[in-house]
Amino acid sequence: MSTNDKLAPGMVLGRYELLLPIAQGGMATVWAARQKGSRGFQKTVAIKTMLPTLSDDPQFEQMFLDEAALAAKIHHPNVAEILDLGEQDEILYLVMEWVDGEALSVVHKAARKNNTQLPQRIALRVVMQACAGLHAAHELHDENDVPLQLVHRDVSPQNILVTYDGIVKIVDFGVAKAVGRSGGETTAGQLKGKVPYMSPEQTRGGNVDRRTDIFAMGIVLYKLTTGLHPFLGENDLVTMRNIISRPLLPPRVKNPNYPQELEQVLVKCLQKDPDKRYQTMIELGNALERALASMGIADDDIGGFVRTLMGDRGAKRRAALRDAVRVADERFATGTHPQVIIAPTIHENVSEIVLTKMNSGVTREELLPDRVSVPAGPSSTPSSLSGVSPPLVVTGEPTPDEVAGMRRNRSGLYLGAGVAVAAAAIAFAFLHNSTASTASGAAHAPPSGAPAVSVTAPPTTQPAVTAALVETAKPTPSASTTVVSINDLPTTDDKKKGGSTGTGAKAAPSASADVPGKAPRAASTQWVPTVQNPGF
Repeated sequence: MSTNDKLAPGMVLGRYELLLPIAQGGMATVWAARQKGSRGFQKTVAIKTMLPTLSDDPQFEQMFLDEAALAAKIHHPNVAEILDLGEQDEILYLVMEWVDGEALSVVHKAARKNNTQLPQRIALRVVMQACAGLHAAHELHDENDVPLQLVHRDVSPQNILVTYDGIVKIVDFGVAKAVGRSGGETTAGQLKGKVPYMSPEQTRGGNVDRRTDIFAMGIVLYKLTTGLHPFLGENDLVTMRNIISRPLLPPRVKNPNYPQELEQVLVKCLQKDPDKRYQTMIELGNALERALASMGIADDDIGGFVRTLMGDRGAKRRAALRDAVRVADERFATGTHPQVIIAPTIHENVSEIVLTKMNSGVTREELLPDRVSVPAGPSSTPSSLSGVSPPLVVTGEPTPDEVAGMRRNRSGLYLGAGVAVAAAAIAFAFLHNSTASTASGAAHAPPSGAPAVSVTAPPTTQPAVTAALVETAKPTPSASTTVVSINDLPTTDDKKKGGSTGTGAKAAPSASADVPGKAPRAASTQWVPTVQNPGF
């Protein structure tokens, strides 16, 4: 069995969702969880999972299974009911009824912290209910009506729960033993249970029966009514020796006001010889009822006392549980079963134009007629269109005809960009050529009266990137293609006839100037790209 240290709120074990951890005992961790059903049904339960340090121990795993098998057969108001046993991802878990209360050990500790003594009548009422639950466990029969002779073997204040409504519940049959069953036998040299609440025969490792639980219940009652443990020593070894051999100190020795009838009950419960004790839990309960009657009539409101003593502890736990349920509901809506806000279905070409805010020359209404709207507020803007101003909400998918038009618009957009780059390159080259020719003529101007010499600038080679861009933007020629040539551009005669420079020298003829005695030279188009209609 693998460890369960990865368990966390929100994880699901079978039909149960973990909400928050409640307590940790010697063998397991207890979680508050909820069971969900159809039509909104849900129920809070407690789930016990084995501790990681014990999960790989076959013996503790068997104890865990025995608890489920034995306690699930007990049906009594004073026993916490076992609802289910499951396994998921090699994690065994036990599902129990949810008990809104505190362990008796917590109640007793809170009383001592407040310098108050647990009222004896309240203590007797609690123990009487616990005895009723244990008697039901002791009287358990199997499916063939054969007594199982079940023994809890771990009766202690930690395993007696008191609800805020005053109901007592026995829990944790993890070390319970059924006579004749192999699962509950004790290995030689091994003790099961808490040492301070063991019986003499249990401490010695001998045979145990229901009278062992009676001895343990006597220790619980002694501690609740006197505030002291009758056999507690410096360590477990001393405590065990005291349980076996030290005589019981009667409560009236230290407190003469202690009720005599109650003292007699305690003395009989804590006899070293099992035959001298009460033989059944129901017999012990009847004796406590008689002692309670001798103490006079009083209002024994267990729930009211616990609520007053514990303050807002129960309210805080219930609030934490409500918060955990709320978080679980939010997790169900957005986490475990995410409901992701899906952006509208937009064609690839449309999304490229809209999201990059490129000016395609097409208005929004022309782009997606009857399916583009501007939200009234920012809260309705889809997250994927948050960069568009104003934001667009697309309510449908374009038709095939609209998609074809969008493709043509985008193609024209790309061609327009290519033509703009090419035109800029042509203008730059033309101006650069003219400037170079003028500068060269001025530097080599002939003396005054000398014949003019024609200087022709070599064609300028443009960068490969510009040529590649223009060639990429060039569409397939068609009958409607219009060719733009450099010859159609207006020419400028850079020759300054009769002009002079600041130094008195004549300006040199430009590369496009006519040479005397020769025919006019046509403008060169070797380096000028042929630009076709971009489709606008």
